[in-house]
Amino acid sequence: MSKTSNRITDTIFPKDLPNGLFISLIIACLLLGLASLRHGTDLQGWLNVIENWLLMLLILPTATATVALPFKYRDPTFELKLAYYLGMFVAFLFTIAKLRYWR
Repeated sequence: MSKTSNRITDTIFPKDLPNGLFISLIIACLLLGLASLRHGTDLQGWLNVIENWLLMLLILPTATATVALPFKYRDPTFELKLAYYLGMFVAFLFTIAKLRYWR
């Protein structure tokens, strides 16, 4: 008899990798998005924070997973979740570079 798991972490995170790794990546992206508040805490500063969060947590990871779709069709064991989190990591690195060089 097969035991199915209904935990939300089993559906969100890839299997066979530690969940703490992905949780720390998400927390790091959220904290790095708050770096836009250095320009001020008015409406424009919070709009920049929301823009950074959307870029790091939604736009670039979704684009990376979309580009990886042909790999999923060729190899059914390929996990698109891994491609999504790879895109999140790339967005994290891009944001670090952006904060360093764009003033």
